[in-house]
Amino acid sequence: MKKIVPALFCALYFCVPAFSQDAKTPLSLDGIVSRLQALSTTKATEKVYLHFDRTTYNAGDTAFFKAYLTLGEQHQLSKLSGVLHADLVNPNDSLVKYITLQVNNGLAWGDFALPNSLPKGLYHIKAYTKWMLNSTDPNVFDQPIIINSSVSPTRTLSAQQTKIANKYDIQFFPEGGAFVNDIPAKLAFKAIDHNGIGANVKGVVVDNLNTEVTKFEARHLGMGIINITPVEGRTYKAKLTYADGTSATVDLPKAEEKGMTLLVNNTSPDKLLIEINANRAYYLANKNKEIGITIYSGGGAVRSVKTALDGQVLDLNLGKKDFQTGIVRVTLFSATGEPMNERLSFIQNDDLINLQTAVNKQSYTPREKVHLTLNAKKDNKPVMGYFSASVVDATKIPVDETAETTILTHLLLTSDLKGFVEQPNYYFNHVTNDTRADLDMLMLTQGYRRFEWKQILANDETTTLTYPVERGLDISGTVKTNNGAPVANGNVTLLTKNGGSMLNQVTDANGRFIFPNLAYTDNTPFVIQAKTAEGKNNTQIIMDMPKEATLFTNNNRLTGSAEAGNGDGKPGPASVYMADASGKLLKEVIVKDKFLDSHSNTITDFTDQSGLGRSLEGHLPGVSLTNGVPYLRDRIGISEAGPMLVIVDGMQGGSVPDLNVSDVESVKMLKNLDAAIYGLQGSNGVLLITTKKNKNLTVNKKLSPGLITYAPKGFYKARTFYSPVYGGAVKQANKPDDRITIYWNPDVATDKDGNATLDFYNADGKGNYRVIIEGIDENGAIGRSVYTYKVE
Repeated sequence: MKKIVPALFCALYFCVPAFSQDAKTPLSLDGIVSRLQALSTTKATEKVYLHFDRTTYNAGDTAFFKAYLTLGEQHQLSKLSGVLHADLVNPNDSLVKYITLQVNNGLAWGDFALPNSLPKGLYHIKAYTKWMLNSTDPNVFDQPIIINSSVSPTRTLSAQQTKIANKYDIQFFPEGGAFVNDIPAKLAFKAIDHNGIGANVKGVVVDNLNTEVTKFEARHLGMGIINITPVEGRTYKAKLTYADGTSATVDLPKAEEKGMTLLVNNTSPDKLLIEINANRAYYLANKNKEIGITIYSGGGAVRSVKTALDGQVLDLNLGKKDFQTGIVRVTLFSATGEPMNERLSFIQNDDLINLQTAVNKQSYTPREKVHLTLNAKKDNKPVMGYFSASVVDATKIPVDETAETTILTHLLLTSDLKGFVEQPNYYFNHVTNDTRADLDMLMLTQGYRRFEWKQILANDETTTLTYPVERGLDISGTVKTNNGAPVANGNVTLLTKNGGSMLNQVTDANGRFIFPNLAYTDNTPFVIQAKTAEGKNNTQIIMDMPKEATLFTNNNRLTGSAEAGNGDGKPGPASVYMADASGKLLKEVIVKDKFLDSHSNTITDFTDQSGLGRSLEGHLPGVSLTNGVPYLRDRIGISEAGPMLVIVDGMQGGSVPDLNVSDVESVKMLKNLDAAIYGLQGSNGVLLITTKKNKNLTVNKKLSPGLITYAPKGFYKARTFYSPVYGGAVKQANKPDDRITIYWNPDVATDKDGNATLDFYNADGKGNYRVIIEGIDENGAIGRSVYTYKVE
């Protein structure tokens, strides 16, 4: 046995770049490393993680979250993208609502107000930057959330679950990607049921002579390992028995006649042991030829080693302290730069932020004030970091800690693997020898790679980017004459206040203009003025529809770019706060433009901006609202009269949802014959509410020649979490406090000593309260803490 002596050490950040390679020209190991070093800075990847106050809600609740956007393999806070998109998706995979958030130094926070009419089910909140969508396999953050509701969904599930043709599936993965005759091998497997959940299975391996070779059994979540040495001339089958008695027989992979294997032993707490084996046939054909190994991880020093194949067995021992916590990727290359074998392992070192939380008492009473202290350290040194804190009544929200998505599980593990990872926090919650061994099985199955480098090395160097880096919001359009000719060198002004601050641009030869990298809130009304180079205002302004990043193919989200002419949108009065990409606030302007069709049973604009219910009260003819439930006035007092049927975007509800009026396209009232198509349900009238999720929210209205108002969709302004204050001189109303989320704070920062304090009041619920704090520092170190205290 020969121990490989490291010949070359280099530091690089691994990404998935694209570069060209002449198929006839071998690429040396030095060339591979050099190209990766050069491209690691130009092909940087972003990841986003959302920390939620909780992941189970009732219709009518608000889902609060904080976003952590990182760049590169060391998870440093991203200064690349300044815009984050978040989508709320229903169980039918259709978009319900989306918001756009301004990212400052890699951080942002927002929320989704969940309408009272929202049907119960498993929803998803997805978050991404446009930069992420340039990848063929976008690394989109996807968090399932459960929404409970008394409203039944109008769409029933199909009967596809009533009969399951293929109850189970099993796949086998040779370690390193190669299963070679006469070399001892680990053959990892994963068995799943029809829902994609790990299935318990056991069995025996028999050869083509029907001789039993070995027994095996799943160890964790359907995963296990078969230790086997394939023999030349033999083939193998696995006879399977699942927990419910179902049996099956499947073929194992066919062993190669000659080749090399790559084995990694990750059981030692200090060393990563790598072993390369060549069977006799391969060794004799390639004796003394050069081979190379790269060992790299996202956050640590990466080793690249060249050696001659002068023995059938070669090994290498690496100190784990050289790597940061995360996935380590080991690749074996031939002398011509061809990837032969690859293996992923996971390193768990003591290099995360250590968060220590404590409260000032062992137990509390309902509504009592809690004083919580936080201390953050790394390597026993204080950490100045950015954190978010959630406190929930754990008796009302049962938690499976092993199944949680956390800042650790997402940034370090699942974002780098393909497919659904079951119970990701099992590997982080309480680290033991067993969890380490099970995590290694996950690397052997879902972390399985076979020759992915071939695709990487064959790609063209030039990559067309669909989406550029989005640092802020752009307002753009075209100026034309009344005859439709483009206005070149025209002057376009974006007003912020009459006689105050304003922005100016000059049109190009095609009449195009753009105000780049702005920061403004949703549906902010702007005033845009365009004049010819000679100062004449005989112009028309045609605004661009924003090119939306989208994950959907249905019509619930606009894609691409379109032009909007001089429309008849009617933005309500609102304050304009403009800022450039640096966040510097400019001056304020107020623009008023009201409209209400009093001769119709349809409202398309709203005089009261505080909420949909208040805006409808007294303004929709013949409709009264009681606690959000609409009734026809001409039927009040009739014994059989009930509430009106409420339908929001085609989905049935019981009351008017608590929507921002800026998100509502129209509200229409139907009664008598007009409501007959809804049968008995519509006998007391129907209220049809159409939100703007089906339309781009950009509107513009022509005021006079060369002057329009324009209200694009801007940055969402996050709500402030309400936390009551008990005691003191102010007497509290004697009403129940049944909060589930007791406290939410997305903006917790530790000082130079690593300290921060939080103060809040308990609710009426008794039992265990759960405190979750997560966060990151400027260097990309991450941490998480869970603390429980009792309310009696």
